[in-house]
Amino acid sequence: MESMRKVLLYGFGRMGITHFAILNGLAKDLHFTVIEPNKKLTAILKRNFASIHFLQDDRNLEEETFDLTLITAPPFAHQELLLKAQKRGDKRVFIEKPFGGGANQQSDNLAPNVLIGYVLRFNPCIRWVKENVSPKDIVRAKGQYLSHTLDKKPKGWRNGEYSGVLNEMGSHIIDLLNHLVGLDGYEILEASKQSVVSDVDDVVDAVLKVGEKEVKLHLNWVNKEVRKPVFGLEFELANGQHIFVDQQIIRISSGGEVVQQISVTDLAATVPFYLRGVDFTKQMEDFLGDTTTMCRMSEALLVNAIINDILQS
Repeated sequence: MESMRKVLLYGFGRMGITHFAILNGLAKDLHFTVIEPNKKLTAILKRNFASIHFLQDDRNLEEETFDLTLITAPPFAHQELLLKAQKRGDKRVFIEKPFGGGANQQSDNLAPNVLIGYVLRFNPCIRWVKENVSPKDIVRAKGQYLSHTLDKKPKGWRNGEYSGVLNEMGSHIIDLLNHLVGLDGYEILEASKQSVVSDVDDVVDAVLKVGEKEVKLHLNWVNKEVRKPVFGLEFELANGQHIFVDQQIIRISSGGEVVQQISVTDLAATVPFYLRGVDFTKQMEDFLGDTTTMCRMSEALLVNAIINDILQS
């Protein structure tokens, strides 16, 4: 009889359910335990997911070790839950971004089995850039995120230190720039932030210097002119070429003329389970497999340090 891998999932909200559904479709040797403190939700879930072991807290897990642990609770709980996973000796731990918010950038724990859910790394266009553009050829880079996400003040933790456009969406962009360009040894040259709707940052601009490279950020999730959320990265290469990339296209130009355009459909990859796009399935495949693309804890802590320095500037 095939042995079952034990999976622990903290939180069964939108992201918890997403990752459960994908993992459950990718592998048949997984046995799930879910920690969900909401009593009413747990009662409903137990009736609809008979194969899952639901608990309202993790007090009875102290002597148990899990093969895979997913932490999809709000970021203020990440560090505490990670420490519990490590104390149990859980073999591989996935934490939804942003890891603990900008306040936790100092840590001696760079465990290689801890992985952070920066899912945009798995977008086919981003993967093309990673495979075809060398960081040493990039002289300037810019990352931006635009949306009309907020039209009124958010509630709870989403209006506090673990939220804001920089933590929630900017962390994705910073991770991509670190993944594709490299941001070690950065210096903050300029930084500005505005609170428009929330009590935290809703619009952020920053300029970083990384060696001889200039890296710019523009983040705005209160832009009323934007119909749906969009991100974009721009790279200027030493040979004069410019590359623009988002979730749909890669556009390469030279001398102001487009010389090549690649669509995400040109890069389409077959996946065994499709939910919320290829990106999320590929991320969970990597989590189950060799984890070659996933964000390591050391990289996530660099993202947090940049966030913290921009907010303190």
